[in-house]
Amino acid sequence: MVVPSTYSHITEKELSDLGVNIVIYANHLLRSSYPAMKKTAETILHNQRALECEELCLPIKDIINLIKLS
Repeated sequence: MVVPSTYSHITEKELSDLGVNIVIYANHLLRSSYPAMKKTAETILHNQRALECEELCLPIKDIINLIKLS
């Protein structure tokens, strides 16, 4: 099992060839969420409303569906 935070240039195939059978990308998902949230917050602050950031957001209907699946 590996978490390729500092060696993201290596492919899953290369890792598999080295005997790795689990690759976890959780760090990348966490790191990418901050810039997305920052852009949304800046858009709201700039426009003084949320309308302009709606395209950056998951629709409420999709959020409700995710909750139902839990």
